[in-house]
Amino acid sequence: MSSPYPLMLITFGYVYFVLYAGPRFMKHRPPYKLRTFILIYDMIQILANLWFVKQHISYGWFSEYSFICFPSNADSPNAMKLFGLLWWLIFLKLFDYVETCVFVLRKKQNQVSGLHLYHHVSNLVFLWYFLKYIVDERATFFTLINCTVHVIMYMYYFIAALSPELQQMISPIKQLVTKLQMVQFIIMIVILMQFVNPNCESPRGIATIFVGNLFVFLYLFYDFHKKTYTKLSKQKDN
Repeated sequence: MSSPYPLMLITFGYVYFVLYAGPRFMKHRPPYKLRTFILIYDMIQILANLWFVKQHISYGWFSEYSFICFPSNADSPNAMKLFGLLWWLIFLKLFDYVETCVFVLRKKQNQVSGLHLYHHVSNLVFLWYFLKYIVDERATFFTLINCTVHVIMYMYYFIAALSPELQQMISPIKQLVTKLQMVQFIIMIVILMQFVNPNCESPRGIATIFVGNLFVFLYLFYDFHKKTYTKLSKQKDN
């Protein structure tokens, strides 16, 4: 994965399928149910993200490392383990693409939003760029947070996929999952802002780009939350 071309090829194929080839293929076909496949997919996501959380902690988070600024030592044994772990995380981010393909095959094209595509593709791009050109073990706190949020998110998806009754029962949690994602971005922005301090040695240029990307995420998720849940709330009131 040292070259970006395999990831670019997979990503271009993914975007082409979910925006063009997939919808054309499904145009005159009934939607696939895929319930068993979705349950298996969600369970894999839960277990994989849980394993990544465990590995982050076992490689030094909350014992050797903290989210308060500390000098980077990218050559330390635990730092090298964390970087190796993140190369495996790239495969999980590629696996995330499957979710969008399922939307297309179930004829839920409305869920293939700009937010959804930008979120998946930019996560992969930034992760690869970080591992190729930055490699600062302090930033692995963000992947720890992200994997933790994904454990909770896919647990919700798994339960919701078990039956329509369960989906209806836990539907109020869906809004909380979106809010949790926004809280995640706010935490990341606050932590990254400390790198602006001259006393905290860090690659400031790229930190600014990361902060900008997080603000884009925060805006897109807030906009989704406002349009989806505020509108739903008004419809119920009426």
